[in-house]
Amino acid sequence: MFYGFSYIIPSIMHQKLPKEIDPFRLAQTGLKLDGELPLATMPRLTKSLQNDEGVVNVKMAFDMDEIGTPYMRGNFIASVSVICERCMEPMMLDLDVDCLLAMVSSERKVEGLAEQYDPWILENNDPVLLSSVVEDELILSLPLVPRHEEVCLPDEAWSVGDDENELIEVDKPTSPFAVLETLKTKH
Repeated sequence: MFYGFSYIIPSIMHQKLPKEIDPFRLAQTGLKLDGELPLATMPRLTKSLQNDEGVVNVKMAFDMDEIGTPYMRGNFIASVSVICERCMEPMMLDLDVDCLLAMVSSERKVEGLAEQYDPWILENNDPVLLSSVVEDELILSLPLVPRHEEVCLPDEAWSVGDDENELIEVDKPTSPFAVLETLKTKH
């Protein structure tokens, strides 16, 4: 669930998103963005995906908190195609990422942030690619090892052969070379 967007005025819903943004200025004006970005515009993310097809639904609200900290509350939803590391087949992965980023002008200011914020360090006033902000958050949400939730391998894949023939009883050797000797005599 994404909170904070129930009061968006219909006139700014599903607008064409800008390519670049000035996050500090957007926070000062309290702007909200709502639209779609193609996955193809996110090359670092698509390196981890099977393909670059699809879009990300983007909702961003820029504002200032009660002590003057500029922040961005975002929600990014996408269905991406990844390879299951268990069966090595393609699978769809639904991503629904909520973030709350406080904008700071240097790493020194990160320590003073309230706990609810993750830092977004913007060291200069250059415009920021909107897709790179979304891309960073989606990359952080990807599982390290994507895999189907259900069992995706056939039963045969779970066995290693005839259990009776595979079990080798080895007495604890007295030297490291004794193990090599048992292997040599078995073949």
